[in-house]
Amino acid sequence: MVPARAIALARANAGAIWLLGATTVANVLAYGYQVIMARLLRPEDYAILTAFFAVLILEQLGGQVIQSATAKLVAQYRARDEEPALHVFVRRWLRRILLLGGAPAAAVVALSFLVRVEPLSPFAVGTLGATLFLAILLTFTLGLLQGLARFFWFGTLFIVIALTRLAVGVGLVLWLTSSPVPAGPPVNGAFLGAAFALLVGAVGALIPLAPLLGSARGAVHEVDLGKAETRFFLLAAVIFFGYASLTFVDGLIAPWRIPAEAGAYAAAITMGKIVLFAPIAVGLILLERTSRADALGHDPDKYLWAALAFVLVTSGIVALAYLVAPEALTDLVVGPQYPLTRSILGLYGLAALSNALLSLWVSYFVGRGRMVIGPLLALAVVAEIILLLTVARDALSMARIVLGVSVAMQAAAVAIYLAERLRRASLRR
Repeated sequence: MVPARAIALARANAGAIWLLGATTVANVLAYGYQVIMARLLRPEDYAILTAFFAVLILEQLGGQVIQSATAKLVAQYRARDEEPALHVFVRRWLRRILLLGGAPAAAVVALSFLVRVEPLSPFAVGTLGATLFLAILLTFTLGLLQGLARFFWFGTLFIVIALTRLAVGVGLVLWLTSSPVPAGPPVNGAFLGAAFALLVGAVGALIPLAPLLGSARGAVHEVDLGKAETRFFLLAAVIFFGYASLTFVDGLIAPWRIPAEAGAYAAAITMGKIVLFAPIAVGLILLERTSRADALGHDPDKYLWAALAFVLVTSGIVALAYLVAPEALTDLVVGPQYPLTRSILGLYGLAALSNALLSLWVSYFVGRGRMVIGPLLALAVVAEIILLLTVARDALSMARIVLGVSVAMQAAAVAIYLAERLRRASLRR
């Protein structure tokens, strides 16, 4: 009886299980890309690449505003069988997304010809403009897949994007390094590979969504939900831009603030990504499950606790390993050319673990439409930037600041949750 129940449960959650496995594969490929680049590029070029990826990840995580808000609303419409409202939402917001991504992307590309943005080259800045448009479009389509629980396609796209970035980026870097004819610095190959991977992902996401996009053309609905949807998007923007900034602003500031130690700090960030990004699929599933349960009036807290426990165990093991054996793991992953990384790895691993857990709280609150955490995240970002610019003097002090701010936000999230539980308990009496 138990095996039959287990098989039925596995079949019902096959998409979610595939997403967990696929994101693991994608994370290994993405991490392999970072490790290979750390060995192919000079430390100063690798620091610039890390700053580039800090901006790119800010674009992508900032794009989680679109992805997560889209997933929340789509899951809500799907749970309530509101197909007309879903079609109108897709038609209306696809048009807005194209406008929202196109204008700033064109402005960034134009900026690359007019203003020098150290330490990024004009080519890197122009590439960021192209990736901005692709990232916004991709996050909207991924949000549709997430809200529809199309986890098989979602996970497959993760693998395709990571594999494309690895193959194209490394191939271009090697070509630029060995080319007898000067064709630009090798780091430009890494920039171009990242942009091409986003293009492949954006085009690939349109394949499973073709029927939905076709139904959405010309769709009308008697109830105008535009204002409510816009308000939710704006509130989600505060939350996800806040979280994105909180977790990656240090990588952007390091080349300016601590140039002598920026390479070592970039290596610590690279290793911290194992802890931070390993549970990404858990957050994606948590948001969809929470949104659906909340729309149906069910209690979604069981999903939250399962997600927190899973991440605490999996990412926690890696963070513990960083504390126990920083020297061996640093030399193994990024190589012996970053000796200073060994002294900050354990601390940065704890900061990455705290931020990984914080991402689950963010997914839970957004899934339930509880947006009070947004202003607190905004304040935390301001505090972190001020501390990094005024207090940080070296890589170790930067890691301490990141950890301290993250732990404070973790405590704030728990306090918000407990207050909400007490409010719900009092309403039931």
